[in-house]
Amino acid sequence: MSSLERLPPDQRAVLALVLQRGRSYDEIANLLAIDRAAVRDRALTALDALGPSETSVPAERRALITDYLLGQLPARVRDDTRARLANTPSERTWARTLASELAPMSTKPMPDIPADTDADTARDDADTARDDDAIAVATPEPAGIPEPARREPAPQGATTAPAAPSSPSGQRPSSRLGGGALLGIAVVIAVVVVVIILVNNGSSPKKAHTTHAVTPTTTTTTGTGTSTTAIHPVAEIIMKPTSGFAKARGVAEIVTQGKVTGVIVAAAHLTPNNKHNAYAVWLSNPTGPYHLLGYVSPGVGKTGTLKTSGPLPTNASVYKQIVITLETTTNTKTPGQTVLEGKL
Repeated sequence: MSSLERLPPDQRAVLALVLQRGRSYDEIANLLAIDRAAVRDRALTALDALGPSETSVPAERRALITDYLLGQLPARVRDDTRARLANTPSERTWARTLASELAPMSTKPMPDIPADTDADTARDDADTARDDDAIAVATPEPAGIPEPARREPAPQGATTAPAAPSSPSGQRPSSRLGGGALLGIAVVIAVVVVVIILVNNGSSPKKAHTTHAVTPTTTTTTGTGTSTTAIHPVAEIIMKPTSGFAKARGVAEIVTQGKVTGVIVAAAHLTPNNKHNAYAVWLSNPTGPYHLLGYVSPGVGKTGTLKTSGPLPTNASVYKQIVITLETTTNTKTPGQTVLEGKL
């Protein structure tokens, strides 16, 4: 498992939205209805976790380098930060380590990090020689001293944050409050391959007759000349909870794959299904008409999460909303109890 994969979902989501979607902190904050500071704090905490655990780079400089690597600085500050990297070996080393961690996720080249100068190389050689001399005369460590404890990332998928322990100087405790759950949903859509089952209009909530799988791919050509078609995001829709479902969070993404337009839906903090109900996804207007995209199968379990996708009808533009409902009858013609809704 890579270092990026060990990050908490909300931190990984911010990095994915910045590096893969080219979003700014402000755009992510507006998209998820949280403070810009909360978005930036997740980025800073993530890069602190990815960087060397022991560093002499002050916290405020690490924060500025994080913004530089993620392309979040205005032009003048960006140029000043690059100039500082050119003249500060410790900061340059920290930035270079982080850039190598982030590069596999980024769809664009990472910002330029200046090369080492001859003076830096000579200084490093002198430091190495001095360290070697120090090692030669150092008093051996007493036997039985354990190795320093490794810094382990928080478990993925957690919905609540434990009490923040006191942290060493310069290290920030991870915070997942205020939008963490929604960012966890966003990473499902931004990064993870989502496989969904949506049932045809008119089928029972307990049976799935039609399966639609939407799998993000990249365009490739094989020796036989066959190719796959990439999925392109078109729009992201934040779905808001209705009365009685205040904890529910959801997001829908409209995508195209070749000539097909589809939707990917993810939600969290839903009430688990029982034998007598099922969640469904609809296109709707405030007073009708309605279009049932399908019942969601398999149903929502103890985790309270929902992931589903499928094609949109050719007349999708006549509808104003996309909604998730909780249905208790089969062959329903109108939406049941609305749990989440978003502007289409």
